[in-house]
Amino acid sequence: MTSPPVSDRAASSISYQQALYDFGIAELIEALSNFCDPDFDVAQMQLEEQELEHLATLLIQQLCVSLNGKMMASYLNVVRNADAWTITDLPRLELKPLQHPLVLPESFPHQASTPQFLDGDSVCWLSLPNSPQTDRGIVIGRFFAFASHRGQWEWKYLIWLKDTSSGVLADTVWEEDLEPLREEKYP
Repeated sequence: MTSPPVSDRAASSISYQQALYDFGIAELIEALSNFCDPDFDVAQMQLEEQELEHLATLLIQQLCVSLNGKMMASYLNVVRNADAWTITDLPRLELKPLQHPLVLPESFPHQASTPQFLDGDSVCWLSLPNSPQTDRGIVIGRFFAFASHRGQWEWKYLIWLKDTSSGVLADTVWEEDLEPLREEKYP
């Protein structure tokens, strides 16, 4: 597998940046980077870019878990009648708590997603744009863990690595970072 040409990567980066602006994420990150009120002053906190991105992610996740029909109907009404409404007419958000990393969800295991990979499945890590090589291996176990980068509980896998030249025999990886390998068989 070869890396995409530089022009493709540049176009992809431009598209990504445009999507951040189109969906208001760049505006959210900008607002967070300049935020100041009596309880929180970004200038004093000296936040790093990654911390700002994590804050934006958590705020978006908070919105996702707090969606309800009444709120969505009110916002749709504003969208459809934008010229007759003002920003102050938007309904107030009632936020639900995000999942807690130290307590299994009450619905576990009944409403947990079905694991995508089973013991014995051949898998590889998803390719990164600048690194065509990925680790490969076989699933030897899985567990349900809190994914702080997603603010929710997800499956994480224990993978016995195919290439152990680095001295590492096994690694863990989130389900979202794996893909199946169909052409390889392990004894």
